[in-house]
Amino acid sequence: MNWIARKSSQILITCIVLVGISALPSLVGQLEFVPSNYWGGLQQQFSQLTKLDEITYFNVTAQRELPLLPAIGPLMKETVIIFMTSLVVAVGFALVYAYFFYRSGRRVRTVLRQTSETLEMVPDLFWLIFTQFLAITLYKKTGFDRIEVAGGFAEYIRFLPIVTLTLTILFFFLKWLTKHILQEETTPFLELARAKGVKPVSMFWKHLLPNLVYRFYLFFRSNLITVLSSLLIIEYLFNVQGIFRFIVYNPSMPILLVILFVIYIPIFLVDVLAEWLIPDAWKGGV
Repeated sequence: MNWIARKSSQILITCIVLVGISALPSLVGQLEFVPSNYWGGLQQQFSQLTKLDEITYFNVTAQRELPLLPAIGPLMKETVIIFMTSLVVAVGFALVYAYFFYRSGRRVRTVLRQTSETLEMVPDLFWLIFTQFLAITLYKKTGFDRIEVAGGFAEYIRFLPIVTLTLTILFFFLKWLTKHILQEETTPFLELARAKGVKPVSMFWKHLLPNLVYRFYLFFRSNLITVLSSLLIIEYLFNVQGIFRFIVYNPSMPILLVILFVIYIPIFLVDVLAEWLIPDAWKGGV
């Protein structure tokens, strides 16, 4: 019951905060900071919650106002495809790296640790420019033109955005894994398993990795806003037909309100599911 009460209060407080965030544009009027307008903006946003189906946006193709809710479905689909594909690929490579790092000697570990720390500090914008540069260079050298470097109006682009976001997430993961694998190796239960003759493969997959899963999940959850901000930059600069690019081109308060809830509610549901599915033995008092 405590867990249910905690999650219920969490979603209630977060919803209030999201409404408050969506009302922030009301603080600026005619390029001036007007704090007195914020209360009116809050009232407008709370009242807007009862009539979400009335929110519209200007469709450039149709040259008229259209209902928002049906229109954001395909946009959300593109964002989810790019985000989930990048996340799955990054996690897969991160697991391979973690196992290789665990089985490596001291010199190799030193190189991997320094490399991971360096790559994690590289700005997201560099990977975006770098992937576009590689695609253009490949076209000039070979004539291969199947890799789009930017999307067009109503055209989908996925490959380079996925590659760019994957690199951003991956190097984010590698630094964390490097640090925590080194810490975990010195724990008493791994020393005991090693003394009992447990093979390195079993040691990693059955003992060390399960002990990192929940902490890794908490790390990713606490840094999700960083990943989403990277996705916003990627969608805007690659001209992806996604939800983040849409809000950049349609920066109205009612639209911002809807998109904040459309982004948060699935994340909240996934968080509830993860908390429920991850075994208590893997949480280890975290």
